[in-house]
Amino acid sequence: MMKKTALLPASLLFCLFAAPAVGAPLDGRWNITEVARRPVTAAEAYLEFNGAEHRFSAGAGCNTLTGSFHAAKGRLKIDDAASTLMACDEEIMKQEETVSRAFSNSKSYRIKGDTLLLTDRRGRVLLKAERAQNQD
Repeated sequence: MMKKTALLPASLLFCLFAAPAVGAPLDGRWNITEVARRPVTAAEAYLEFNGAEHRFSAGAGCNTLTGSFHAAKGRLKIDDAASTLMACDEEIMKQEETVSRAFSNSKSYRIKGDTLLLTDRRGRVLLKAERAQNQD
């Protein structure tokens, strides 16, 4: 009986720490790989979500887009977005504009493994990103 009693708390602890995080699937940094069905060329194109504070940031090589978001049941709502306004290489500026437009027009999201898909109201993929590795 003593062995069974000792195993129960150990089993419960294992389940607690082994369970995947629920409720914050967007949290963390995502490397943008595709926008408007085209590969992203900027090495530092990213999205970053902080679910606890409902804040996001995004960048595509020059400026930074920040704001608040709400995500629930696959739906995504972007609020109060603002961007820095630095002048950059024309090609990077075009890419940033495309990323910003895709992100702002996103109405829902899907996560498949380590891939994030942001979609419009019709379910069309606007932006694709991969979960960044080695996040602390």
